[in-house]
Amino acid sequence: MAEQSVPEGFTPEQLAYVEELAATITASGVQRMPSRVYAAILVSEGGSMTAAELAATLQVSPAAVSTAVRWLTQIGMVSRRSVPGTRREQYVVDSDSLIRLIAHDTRALQAWVVGFGRGLAVVEPGGSAARRLTELQEFFGFLLEEMDGVMQRWYARSRGTDPSQSSPSRSARKR
Repeated sequence: MAEQSVPEGFTPEQLAYVEELAATITASGVQRMPSRVYAAILVSEGGSMTAAELAATLQVSPAAVSTAVRWLTQIGMVSRRSVPGTRREQYVVDSDSLIRLIAHDTRALQAWVVGFGRGLAVVEPGGSAARRLTELQEFFGFLLEEMDGVMQRWYARSRGTDPSQSSPSRSARKR
């Protein structure tokens, strides 16, 4: 049995992890090929890969890579940058891109809130359906309200600062 070659820049363990991470991302609702492409770029040391590198690493066609990166760039999980001196592009990922996508794309949450509110107009007031829709509307509204605070706390934590120390009035009181 012929041994499968390992693409340049990846160990067998890293390739196995790419597939494991892609399966996790796929289980959350992302299609399989974009999940694999995102995982490969994320695990690559440089955080960027060309379409040819992705096709070789994942052992898929360039067309499959093209479709996946088109979708990933549209939603902001991957960005494109030109390779200096060539006509090729690299696809780039950083940890902050996914964090920003999840935290700042609140349009979907807002759409759910509005949708649940519309449902309240067509169900029996005070009935079981109304209670379910109301609870969901309140929960998604709560998520929207909390997202700014979550992001402030995350960025303070990632910078290694204490968010309670950022307010001059608090620090003045502690003196």
